[in-house]
Amino acid sequence: MEGAVIEKILNNNVVVAKKGTTDMILIGKGIGFNLPKGSVVPENRIEKVFINNNEEINQNYDKILSTVDSKIVGLSEEIIHNTELELDVKLSDPIHVSLPDHINFALSRYEKGLNMENPFLNELKGLYPKEFSLAEKGVNLINQRFNIQLKDDEIGFICLHIRAAISDSEVGKSYEYTKRIGAVMALISSLLGEAVDKNSLEYARTVTHINCMVERVKTGKTIKNQLLDTIKAEFVNEFDFAIKVSLKIEGIFGISVPEDEVGYLALHLKRLSDLYVLKK
Repeated sequence: MEGAVIEKILNNNVVVAKKGTTDMILIGKGIGFNLPKGSVVPENRIEKVFINNNEEINQNYDKILSTVDSKIVGLSEEIIHNTELELDVKLSDPIHVSLPDHINFALSRYEKGLNMENPFLNELKGLYPKEFSLAEKGVNLINQRFNIQLKDDEIGFICLHIRAAISDSEVGKSYEYTKRIGAVMALISSLLGEAVDKNSLEYARTVTHINCMVERVKTGKTIKNQLLDTIKAEFVNEFDFAIKVSLKIEGIFGISVPEDEVGYLALHLKRLSDLYVLKK
């Protein structure tokens, strides 16, 4: 990116630059260090170039640049860049607006002593483990840069932004899907008669299984269950629970769960049930 001139330094690793009439975000370790506005950016410092061609997003990004602390915008770009590197994906352009806006709001809440609870934190961790891990790194970076301690709920919210940018959808859609999975897990807890430990490996496995099952049914790629008769005979209660959970899934997701999948679900419920029997 030869000839790009610095318009604004967001932090040492992120700058806003212009080449001719084209505005861009340039990212690289130490890219803004010891370079004043108007300097030409050395090519060997540039790791990533972001040029947005969507006029509406450009206008919104300009608003972000003028209203949000440069440190927050720069940090957001670093999180986006790190995510793209680790997942080897190109995140959709709206995250360049939505993420700094969200982080700015989160820091504002923190300063006022307000906490926004994320009721589906563990469901998000089970559904989107890679995105969740990157969101956790992002929150750690925020805490380090601003010398604060955001609660883990924030990991879930940033995870939603990352997931939405990967699937090129709105954050609300990812949240709604997670909410549906949460309703299924709440029914399972009710049927087992126990407060299921949301931090347990078994809980995460069950969330992952239900997510994969829904996707299999939607795409017509369900798996034949060779142990179905045995499961029905040996795990009567769990199979009965699995039928009830499957009916809930059908109602929420508008799909028809085949009996083979009900059997696999019963095995997961058996594992959860055994966990709480052992704890008593």
